[in-house]
Amino acid sequence: MIDICNNFAQTNLPMDYQIIIDDYIGDWWLGTDKQSIRRQLNRHKDAHVDVKISSLGGSLDDGLDIRQQFIDHGDVTAHLHGFVASAATVLAMGAKRIVMGKYALFLVHQCSNGVFECGQMNATDLQTLIERLQKNKEDNEKIDGVLAAMYASRCKNHSQEELLDLLKESKWLTAQEALDWGFIDEIQDEDEAPEMTNALARKFNAVGLPLTGLEIQPDSAPFGFRTIIDSLKTIKDMLSPNNKLAACEDTSTNTVIMDKKFTNVASLLNVEAIAMNDGNATLTADQLQAIETRLNELESQHTADATVITERDNTITSLNEQIENLKKGPADSTTKVDEADGENQPVNSKELFNQIKNLI
Repeated sequence: MIDICNNFAQTNLPMDYQIIIDDYIGDWWLGTDKQSIRRQLNRHKDAHVDVKISSLGGSLDDGLDIRQQFIDHGDVTAHLHGFVASAATVLAMGAKRIVMGKYALFLVHQCSNGVFECGQMNATDLQTLIERLQKNKEDNEKIDGVLAAMYASRCKNHSQEELLDLLKESKWLTAQEALDWGFIDEIQDEDEAPEMTNALARKFNAVGLPLTGLEIQPDSAPFGFRTIIDSLKTIKDMLSPNNKLAACEDTSTNTVIMDKKFTNVASLLNVEAIAMNDGNATLTADQLQAIETRLNELESQHTADATVITERDNTITSLNEQIENLKKGPADSTTKVDEADGENQPVNSKELFNQIKNLI
């Protein structure tokens, strides 16, 4: 493979990659999840495979699985270009040989997961939260230890403890630094130098990627970064509150906005506002249970109201039927009152008075 790479550098011919991973890792639609990569590898059984990697990372689960797939396949060469971070570095470790572009950048760091808490809490609630966060911390430390051991198995001259310290630094490495550490086997000279502009730096901050070790250039719109900029849009999925571990997420820089538009929901949950992160609402399990309970109550009330309405409608229907039956039945007989005859015609008041007077 060294001869192939040297020949590529000398002739400046485009590399024929069998697999390209240049977007969010773990997306089946983009073909970068573990199942999609497995299908692509199966098309090249018992053959050499060149994989181009230029990704900011994604799902750690998919990254670890793809790494093992590369190991199982055996004859895989990974070619790193542009920004290669987090889960992208994890899967690259499974390649038999790793070649990195001279101007590419490499990032390893601790794993992280979304943590979103808001609302009023009493002492018991706070203690429960502390215990849950402590367990979360211990789980992440275990994963960091596994990652450090995995990187150390590649970096033969560095211990697991040294790699763990590097993960904690969370800084970008140049190709030469990556080679010195032992992450890669070769630096490829033919490579386009990337530029980190202020605009792109703001997007890195938005998705939680560090800028340590990067030189920021004046704002511009480099054509070579179009793919990277587009891939940033997919990284936002890692910031959703589903607690899915993502190797390239840094929750310390997540921006949480308290949205006061959902006043009824906030009132139900007894909070001032709903926490929103990149368009996603963040709710605790207790808050979701409160919403579920209220929905059940409303459903029960709706069922009861429907029963009352049905009974009322039945009563109205019955009364209408009675009215119609009465209209159709024979009417009661009536007695005609004849007008008084002449002898019994009423007199005026003066005559009546005189008649009474005479009787007296």
